[in-house]
Amino acid sequence: MNRSIRYFFSQPHQPFFALGILDALIFMPLFVVSFEGYLAANATLLHAYSMLFLVFGNFFYGFIYTTFPRFSAQPPIDARRYLRVWALQLLATLSFLVSLWLPFAFYAAVIFVAVAIALTLRIFLGIYRAAPEPKTDQYWIIVAFGMAGLSNLLFLLAQIPCTHCRAGVFFDYAVSVGVYLYLLFLPAVIAFRMVPLFSRVMAYRKSSWLHPALFGLLLLHVLVGAYLPRGLFAVDLTLALLLGREVLRIELPFPNRDPLLWGLHLALFWLPLGFLLGAMVEFFEAWFSYSSLQLPIHLLALGFLTTILVAFGTRVTLGHGGRALRVGRAGALLFALTQVVLLGRLALSVAAGMGHLSPWLELSAALWIALFLFWVGLYGKTLLVGSEE
Repeated sequence: MNRSIRYFFSQPHQPFFALGILDALIFMPLFVVSFEGYLAANATLLHAYSMLFLVFGNFFYGFIYTTFPRFSAQPPIDARRYLRVWALQLLATLSFLVSLWLPFAFYAAVIFVAVAIALTLRIFLGIYRAAPEPKTDQYWIIVAFGMAGLSNLLFLLAQIPCTHCRAGVFFDYAVSVGVYLYLLFLPAVIAFRMVPLFSRVMAYRKSSWLHPALFGLLLLHVLVGAYLPRGLFAVDLTLALLLGREVLRIELPFPNRDPLLWGLHLALFWLPLGFLLGAMVEFFEAWFSYSSLQLPIHLLALGFLTTILVAFGTRVTLGHGGRALRVGRAGALLFALTQVVLLGRLALSVAAGMGHLSPWLELSAALWIALFLFWVGLYGKTLLVGSEE
């Protein structure tokens, strides 16, 4: 096997990050053309499923397969085990692409994703059992992947034809469980462990109730959103206060001259801020019939999630690629661009509230694509072949 190919598959973050970036560049344009009616596909399903399990899901695998054994003081995961999961994710991507024209292929994509999650849970449970105490973070990571499996199952149930089933309910729960109990909860668990460590804030000890309270409130968000939407803002306001208090307890050295740390800190600040601003939006949506085009979710998905994945992904790529953990002005521009992407999405919601989607939808998607292309231009070669320094 070619040396470059061997290197590419030798560490879990490389194939998973590469597949996640490819999916990010493929599915966002397809969502836009589908939303605008140029592609006869379910635009909502396309966007939700691809982002949950094919874009962010691959980034999660790349980072967690690298760090979970380290959290647990165990040896690295054998390449054959994580490459099986990567192959399943690749097959899921291909199947989901085909499903845009042949809808029955969606069932294959769901099955591939389900098997990938099941294999991951099996690997992580084995590591968890062998790990010395404490292993609280590992426990909640496993719970988050369990929620990913539940969300994936709900997506499947939502697509199965059934005369007496309320498919819309299954779909709403699939998205809500996937976004809040997997997409946001998992990186939050990682962030409260890794950001203080990377920032050398050694005095910080996270509150023992943080993860159970966070999971419980996110679960409450899912239930209140389904049964009492007018009270949803109160749940998110509580989340903002809880998370804001915990972030302030860390006493992060912010602002910081190191763009890599600056990006990590900015992402962590966005976690409570996203819930706070989201609570305000939800209040106006529930009580004044205002439509924000899912702005509360996107404040968190772009402000917190995308920013922290760009930061974590850059750090892992540089560190494991043999380069110094320095990003310079280009890195600073990269993190600034993540905030521009968020502003573009905010502009889309404001325009949608006034009945105008174009050209804001296209601009928002273009900024998303530009972010990933910029990252590839800066660090793509390191991801693929490592440092030549």
